Amino acid sequence: VFVIIVKQSIQSPHIKVVKMVKCLRLLKLFRLARASRLLRRFEARAAIPYGKLDLVKFFLILLLITHWLANLWALTLVLVDSRDGVPRWIDVFEEREVGVQEKTKDTPWKIYLHAIYFTSYTITSVGYGDIGPMNTVETFVVTLMILVAGVSWVVLLGQVCGVISHLNMEEQEFRTMMDDLNNMMADRLIARSMRLRLRDFFLSNKTARRRQRQRGLIEAMSPGLRGEVVLEGNKRWITKVSLLNNIMNDAQHIRDSGPFTNFVVEVSLNLTQLVHAQGEVFGRPHELYILVRGLCTQGPRIHRSGSVWGLDFLLADRWLLEPSSCLAMTYVELMTLRRKIFFELATKHGAESPELRQKI
Repeated sequence: VFVIIVKQSIQSPHIKVVKMVKCLRLLKLFRLARASRLLRRFEARAAIPYGKLDLVKFFLILLLITHWLANLWALTLVLVDSRDGVPRWIDVFEEREVGVQEKTKDTPWKIYLHAIYFTSYTITSVGYGDIGPMNTVETFVVTLMILVAGVSWVVLLGQVCGVISHLNMEEQEFRTMMDDLNNMMADRLIARSMRLRLRDFFLSNKTARRRQRQRGLIEAMSPGLRGEVVLEGNKRWITKVSLLNNIMNDAQHIRDSGPFTNFVVEVSLNLTQLVHAQGEVFGRPHELYILVRGLCTQGPRIHRSGSVWGLDFLLADRWLLEPSSCLAMTYVELMTLRRKIFFELATKHGAESPELRQKI
């Protein structure tokens, strides 16, 4: 666009209207809006946060607006002929370029550079004033540019501020919660040692809160995708529970594996999330425990992240069970499964598949 305008201003200053009409053909470039289809494909392939993607989009729109307005400003050199004796904005460079071989008015890239410069400080309302309108046509164009630039700048600036304010909502919610916690502890005159423990607990609890919110995403998935995601995310501990691991292995060798897989998926979805602070004692009989994060002891044994214990939770006689009491040596996050829930799921899915009922 700019090269066409500059060639018109330098080479053919007398043929204005015809070439102006030809320039209007460039409005066909608006067909580039179809690029939204490509953007949708890109969104499916790339894991770029939408907030950052919006910031890039607004920046590109700002560059595009700046480019178009710079072309509009350079177009005044075509609308006003240098032979008419009317001063033009480019005349201010005559005094600056005494002795310079390549004058600005004869060099396309210099004209474009100064047009971009003028447009940039017009959009951002800086207004240095070293370049400005020198005739009626340029005054009209600048007025139009100010209106377009002002509205565009306000809209883009508002959008960018909105995106930045929502760029990390989880962190903002967490900071608000920590402020509420500090206010509560101050109002209730809680001792300093207890305040330190509470702050440490909530700082460590950020991951558990994020995982709890992610359950909503899993519930929104289709049954097939939900099953695949749940199995992939819980594969580590499923292999450590012999009964569930055997069920999954058998599902790979039978024709109707749906009930087998659905049973393991529902068992995973019915896990209960628990958190304990350092020094707390926890553990109940007839419960399966999976340690997600932290360190705890069960008698002489030390459990680390990924450990599974309470595998005897299916036994009805409590005297046959191992001691279930555990001590949290650090902040711990756990997933638990109660015996009652397990057998309810077994009864539900066993009615659909005699093979599964026999296996359980």
